[in-house]
Amino acid sequence: MRSPQVMIRLGQLTGLLLLCGWGLGCSHENSYRFVNTISGEDASPTPPLDAENTLLEALDTASIESAVYRLAAPEMEGRGRGTPGNTLARAYIVSRLRHAGLTPLFRGEFEQPTFVEGGGDHPYAVNVGAYLPAAEPTTDWIVLVAHYDHLGMHGREVYPGVDDNAAAVAMLLTLGDALGRARPPLRRNVVLLLPDAEEPPNIRTDRMGSTWFWRHPPFPLAALHCALVFDLLVGPRNPFVRRAGLADAVFVLGAEASPGLAKLARGVPPEPGVKPLLLGLPLIEAYPFIPWRRFAQSDYHGLRDAGGRPFLFVTGGRAPTYHTTEDKPDTLDYPKLSALARWVTRLLARAAEGPRDLDWTDMVADPRADARTVLRLCASIGDGSQFPWILRRALLADCSRIHALLHAWEAGGAPTDAEYRDLALMTLRLQAAHWHPTGWWFAVW
Repeated sequence: MRSPQVMIRLGQLTGLLLLCGWGLGCSHENSYRFVNTISGEDASPTPPLDAENTLLEALDTASIESAVYRLAAPEMEGRGRGTPGNTLARAYIVSRLRHAGLTPLFRGEFEQPTFVEGGGDHPYAVNVGAYLPAAEPTTDWIVLVAHYDHLGMHGREVYPGVDDNAAAVAMLLTLGDALGRARPPLRRNVVLLLPDAEEPPNIRTDRMGSTWFWRHPPFPLAALHCALVFDLLVGPRNPFVRRAGLADAVFVLGAEASPGLAKLARGVPPEPGVKPLLLGLPLIEAYPFIPWRRFAQSDYHGLRDAGGRPFLFVTGGRAPTYHTTEDKPDTLDYPKLSALARWVTRLLARAAEGPRDLDWTDMVADPRADARTVLRLCASIGDGSQFPWILRRALLADCSRIHALLHAWEAGGAPTDAEYRDLALMTLRLQAAHWHPTGWWFAVW
């Protein structure tokens, strides 16, 4: 039997690995160039496009909940890569895309087998995809991405993977139905990609289905206008988040890398039930004990490393049910998911119809904008009574420190690398506390 000390050490290590996505894959030295791309005043929303209105009229969000239940059904067995349940889920997704009347994405096929170098001729995973062709023949395209695999079964326990990531898959299938019904004449091809092999141990490796896709795209990668990646959208939130007025929040990350992306995200008219918050991608990619690395959190990993094309990562963040057997269909916020589907429909139409080039620069950060957003999240801490005392003390000190940093920067002070690193780690602790409120060890960095 393990000693209590060993169990504590294992708990600390497991918590840190979970927080970083269970993987140690990483890339790039972590030195950011500071910009003010998203720190200015919010731009006013622009009027709806004709294609936007057409798609919204065709959108039927009532089908989302039933799709979630189907993808999380017991026979799907958690959709683990290479399992019969994964195959069943894939067959359901293909049937939905075919029924929507969308064009198969991979040379007449809806499925794209992926392979691992040195792994022989047997496919490692299978991506699924379809697209609505542009009004005129073109290689320009946008892509909406949501991985469909999950953790599968551990022993006799099923990990349903509803927030991770059946909800986002169901949303994309509903958007696919709207695209097929309305068939608006868009400037760019609109691709729906449902990758396999996103979960551990594949995350941040060449084994990811999305990594294979970015290296073997159906259209030239240089012609990709932008990618919209969705993961962990509407898991259950604790009462403190709701009391802080953040129940409707969804984070839109990556806009700091492109003024065009920032304008695109901010130009979408507000949708009741959804509050998009622009946040810098570096703030979810920090790791406390490896300061010179960043850790991608979803299917944008291979695109950033190999393609250098614009992307936004849309997420609600980790909920307490993350990677547990309790990530079940009855825990989701379906009204919020429906509202988010309408907001994404507007974003899709504007991306498909927008300017020719969004531009994109890697390794940038907007400290002032990030500090403002994180301070809004600090309101969810309250007096900290829901946390162990050591974590409560750290969180309250963090919020005071962030307020002081923002005050100094808005008074004209130039952010430093060390200060931004502090902000990233404090943000990481805040995320960790909401995901796992009893995790006192998050106070140690």
